[in-house]
Amino acid sequence: MLNVYRLDNNRVIKTISSQNCESYIMKSSHSPRHEDFFPYPSSREGQKEMMGVIEEAVRDGKDICIEAPNGFGKTCTTLCGTLPWIKENQGKILYCARTHRQLDRVVEELNVISERNTEVSGISFRGRSHMCLNEFVLENADYVASVSEVCGELKTNGRCPYYENLQKIKDPEQLLENLPKRVFTAIEIVNVARARGMCPYEMAKKLVKVVDVVALSYLYVFDPFILESFMPEIDTAMKRVILVQDEAHNVPTTALDSASDALTMGTIRQAMREAASYHDKITQKFCKGLAETILDNSVDLSDEDEKVVSPNGIYESALKTSEIDEEVMPLHHMEDLGKKIRKSQLKAGKFPRSAIFKVATFLQRWIHLSKREDYTFILSSMVYGRRAKRVALEIVALDPTTITGNVLKMIHSSVAVSGTISPIYAYSEMLGFSGQSINQVFKSPFARQNRLCFIIDGIDTSYKNRSRGLFSRMVDHCVAVAHATPSNTGIFTTSYYIAQSLINAGLSEKLKKPLFLEKQGMKGSENDELVEAFKRHGENQGAVLLGVQGGRNSEGGDFPGSDMESVVVVGVPYARPTPRIQALIDYFDVRFNGRGRDYAYVLPAMTRAIQAAGRPVRKLDDRGAIIMLDQRFGTPYLKRFLPSWLTEITQIVPDNPSIIAEQLDAFFTRPQI
Repeated sequence: MLNVYRLDNNRVIKTISSQNCESYIMKSSHSPRHEDFFPYPSSREGQKEMMGVIEEAVRDGKDICIEAPNGFGKTCTTLCGTLPWIKENQGKILYCARTHRQLDRVVEELNVISERNTEVSGISFRGRSHMCLNEFVLENADYVASVSEVCGELKTNGRCPYYENLQKIKDPEQLLENLPKRVFTAIEIVNVARARGMCPYEMAKKLVKVVDVVALSYLYVFDPFILESFMPEIDTAMKRVILVQDEAHNVPTTALDSASDALTMGTIRQAMREAASYHDKITQKFCKGLAETILDNSVDLSDEDEKVVSPNGIYESALKTSEIDEEVMPLHHMEDLGKKIRKSQLKAGKFPRSAIFKVATFLQRWIHLSKREDYTFILSSMVYGRRAKRVALEIVALDPTTITGNVLKMIHSSVAVSGTISPIYAYSEMLGFSGQSINQVFKSPFARQNRLCFIIDGIDTSYKNRSRGLFSRMVDHCVAVAHATPSNTGIFTTSYYIAQSLINAGLSEKLKKPLFLEKQGMKGSENDELVEAFKRHGENQGAVLLGVQGGRNSEGGDFPGSDMESVVVVGVPYARPTPRIQALIDYFDVRFNGRGRDYAYVLPAMTRAIQAAGRPVRKLDDRGAIIMLDQRFGTPYLKRFLPSWLTEITQIVPDNPSIIAEQLDAFFTRPQI
């Protein structure tokens, strides 16, 4: 038998029999390849290989997990690797990310690609609350969960002119052809729709059916309820869908969050008031018994505390306390009442919200899941705002693969990419990828001479070692780094408590540069103003931004060039040991062959630290210094969680701020490559 080999970068990647040779050659000669989409005159080191590996995996229907550092050009490379197959097979790319900025970034790269290949189309998709033009909805935007139901009522009764205008266009292809271009951000869709008096959200839904790429939030894919309603809008067989998971290190947590739920005492009390207004004695009595049961079980909890509870025990205690017979079936009674309340509110033109319905449906799920080993059931107490106390029952999911695995079974293949996904086999497992999936790590394209990483020996920020002397020493290191950096410096601690401890130890007084403090509970708009003010100092002797690892600035912030030339990562951000963390460790021990502590406790902490470390190195011509202010980062146990782009530039240096300052001064004054 004659075999024919197709070569890509001098590697054999496909073997076919002689009887299929002629048809294969005919097909391949006309099939699009990643080179047909790459829009730039030249590629960075590793990009061609990554595009080829992705294209090969997608053509073979395999899932692939890739680690590539910041500045690699992952978004463009991933799009170019996936577009050939979906264009050839009339498929669709669902490109998932966490933030609106990341979604718009996908569309920005797709716009550049479309200039090279004019047949490429795509949009970034957002929910109704972000795209609606109807004043009635906008005035009630706080109740986002009910927007879809209100829209349904308005559409049914012909009360939304924006929707009615769009219905005149029956063919989505015709709609796309009549638009000024083929690639749009969500904001651009809103502007186009407003100019035409049409509903932006419904316009986006029509475009979803006919474009090649849809950039959208993780929740549209990993929340089972949202996915069920969104799938028909795709209008593409799921076996012709490629799922891209951008910043894939966030996916396991996102999947767990989407499968979890909470019922607060505030909602239960609201249900009691709602029941009183409808003169419903059964609901009043049951909710009162449930509230008393929860309060009785929470008397031993401190302000920031939680404990595992028996789901059936809580429900049975509520029945006993309320003196309601189980034969009355109070939860079914409450669900029916809640549905009637919501329906009547819709008819009256109000938002359909019912606390009774929430209590009933939560407890039905609470009981239904009670025997599942991949869930734990928590009673929590926490303080927020102005010392307001929140007591809640929580359904806590433990297995991300129960969510991700179901999605992977439906689609053709998935591409998971991140700059912080070490060790890659761990994330591949937690994403639900099979043993047949591909894992590949790409090296940093940055010149090593432009990057520097020090791990400070002799500093250990673990709880047992904390003292005034330690915080004072940490401040000396932070000040030495900031003063040796020509422009801006970021300092990211393990918690707001540690950040405040650095201030108490004299950070503000010792710094000769302005200090910008990220505060707990800060509104998004306030944080944006803070960051913009901080960045303005980059070209003028610099400033210092003090925040936390895992916060919006250490993970979502982008600080190229002088916006942040050095970063100090203060401590290993291990989660506070809690019953839910222990439940996750215990479950992962069974689910992932004894790797419970690694996967559930250490890996999330290291991911947060590495995300913070990557802030100053965003573009190829950036130079950045990373200071890991905790000797534990240099231990063999934790070094295995560091990505290659960090380990290749890491040095362990003694606890001496003067030496650090000298080394940084030399680094920043030598010629940049």
